[in-house]
Amino acid sequence: MNGAKTTKKAIMKKVREWLSITLGVALIAFSFSFFIEPNNLVIGGVSGVGVIINVRIPGFDSAFVILASNVVLLIIGFILLGKDFFMKTVYGSLIYPVFIFLFNKVFAVVDLYRFLVNLDMINIIIFSSVIMGAGIGIVVKYGGTTGGTEVLQKIAFKYLHVPFSYSMYLIDGIVIFLGIILKVQSLNDGLYVIVFMFLSGAIIDLVVFAGFNKRAVYIISNKSAEIKRIILEDFERGLSTIKVVGEYSKTSREMLVCIMSTIEYVKLRAIIEEIDPNAFFFVVRASEVRGEGFTYD
Repeated sequence: MNGAKTTKKAIMKKVREWLSITLGVALIAFSFSFFIEPNNLVIGGVSGVGVIINVRIPGFDSAFVILASNVVLLIIGFILLGKDFFMKTVYGSLIYPVFIFLFNKVFAVVDLYRFLVNLDMINIIIFSSVIMGAGIGIVVKYGGTTGGTEVLQKIAFKYLHVPFSYSMYLIDGIVIFLGIILKVQSLNDGLYVIVFMFLSGAIIDLVVFAGFNKRAVYIISNKSAEIKRIILEDFERGLSTIKVVGEYSKTSREMLVCIMSTIEYVKLRAIIEEIDPNAFFFVVRASEVRGEGFTYD
């Protein structure tokens, strides 16, 4: 019975993950189709290449360019990075241009682009970066990817040991610069794109680490036995004990380490100050917490 329950939970988890990745990719495509492409903003990566070709070679649909580029990069990735990378990348790489194609058709039929006339570039950059950043954040959070130049970044890391951040900014920078040189976008728009990149990056971090509002609490106290009991019984939280040595006093002590919510920490702090006013403790923000009591029961 437990085995069947576990299997059902695992299946539901996978379904949620794939639905979330699909939603994330849809948001990315929406931002591109509604804000980025109509304004000829070259945002870097394969999407930026799609905008450049669409503008410079009329008749080439950006969705087709992105799809063709992703297929070529997927083949290169399969050869140089292996099957595991290919399987994790293929889904997002293929549905991203499909969503772009569908959104382009729907927006053209419904004539939603008329709303862009009343938007200035600042609003376009803000809304597009928030929506696309949220989409990318959701995709990354659930282990997905939209492929594209990420394949080149991983190849550069594996074979040339170039950090992801360096290769990402280099590739995106080249594409943005090409957009300006080929007069697809003005220098002014190029500067707006840089703002877009920083804003979307901030939103990505916000989404990826959303919900992880936990604190790691480190406690050294002469009343550690009593504090242990309170954490285990009253707060029903697990904790670990680490043997430490104070270099000034050369005294061996034990340090308690516990992960809890911000509200729980505030309550624990008051209790510690009451039990042992001389206790030494500090707290740091835990960006992500996984394990029993946090990500599963």
